[in-house]
Amino acid sequence: MQKRKTSTRQKFLKKRGLKKTPKGKEIDYKKPLADGGTDTQKNLRLIKKSAHKKKTITEAKKRAKKKK
Repeated sequence: MQKRKTSTRQKFLKKRGLKKTPKGKEIDYKKPLADGGTDTQKNLRLIKKSAHKKKTITEAKKRAKKKK
C-alpha cells in the first residue's frame, strides 16, 4: 500500500487557490490507497465530510467482504 504524502495534498489545495481544506469538506481519494489507488493529485478530490464518511464506511465493508 502506498503512503500518503503531505506535499501531494498541499499541491492539490494550492492548485485550487486554497491554503487549507474548506470548512465542511475533506480531501478524498477517488480510488483508495488500500484498493490500489495512487497518491497523486489526479486521484484526489474535495467532498463533503458527510459524503466522505459514508464512502469510507462502504469501502471498508467491501474490503472486509473480500477478506472472508
